[in-house]
Amino acid sequence: MESLNVTGSFLAKKRHELGLSQEFMAARLQREGVDVTEGSFDAYMWQTLETKAKFIAQVMTGDMTMRRLEDMDSAALTYAEVKAIASGNPLVIEKAQVDAELIRLTRLRSAHAEEQYRIRTSLRHSHEEVETWTERLANLQEDLKLRQDTSGDLFRIKLDGQVLDNRGVAGELLLRRAEKIKARLGEDIRIGTFAGFDLFIRSSFNNSAELVLRGKNSYSTRVTDTALGTIRSLESVVQGFEERAGRLDTDIRDSQKRGIELEAKVGAPFEKEERYHHLARRQSEIEEQLDLTKNQAPNQLEAAENTEVIVETEQPDKTETVKHKPTRKMKV
Repeated sequence: MESLNVTGSFLAKKRHELGLSQEFMAARLQREGVDVTEGSFDAYMWQTLETKAKFIAQVMTGDMTMRRLEDMDSAALTYAEVKAIASGNPLVIEKAQVDAELIRLTRLRSAHAEEQYRIRTSLRHSHEEVETWTERLANLQEDLKLRQDTSGDLFRIKLDGQVLDNRGVAGELLLRRAEKIKARLGEDIRIGTFAGFDLFIRSSFNNSAELVLRGKNSYSTRVTDTALGTIRSLESVVQGFEERAGRLDTDIRDSQKRGIELEAKVGAPFEKEERYHHLARRQSEIEEQLDLTKNQAPNQLEAAENTEVIVETEQPDKTETVKHKPTRKMKV
């Protein structure tokens, strides 16, 4: 039997944490060919190993009422794992370090990929905004050419075929029309013209109404509680075309600038890509050298050999059931 030094007190502590009996722990280690003796074992090694998490998870999800040690085969540490930990093999510590760094780099790599996706999405939106706002600005410039002056005594509005030059009267008519159409949500009703554009009215949310001027673009404003307030609101829309054009021009330039900045970031490589692949290769090399799956196949074979197989044979006058238990064969 190969002797491996393991601190008895440390194993006792781990046995208590896992809820395993002393007999089970000792029998399992000895069954794997490990002689548990007093010696030195760095507790930090166990804490840093993925094996601990794997072992605990397998034990805690297993059947704790099992009657035979063989039932624990698929849920316990393999001989290679026990040997590597107990012997203080430096590859075990290196594997723990490699695994930890590889997990960290995997998360960073995933975050980098998500950031690249967000950049591409933002860039696409930026291009769409520039296209939309450029078209809207061109339409607004056309509407500026069609706009009629309605300031001061030049005020004119056509409502239901009647031309009005009195702001108070026009405002009262608009309030009455707004009251009538509040129940017709979402429907635009043409009621006349103003400043060279078709004028529509439509109901809105919260029991309110809006006035809409349509040229190359559409421009809306709220129907207020007063007649003069409604007319002032309508006039401010027409008089604010230049300000709208200035805001659109600024938005277009800002979006174009943002697009240039985003394009410079598209396709940027993950800065630790080379390190990530190096660690992945090293992880495979260490796992191969430690041979952590060494005892898996024999354990599975042993479990299969201990399994009873029921075979039914039919004869002319009766059916016979025979239980077969495979015999173990040894290679010499």
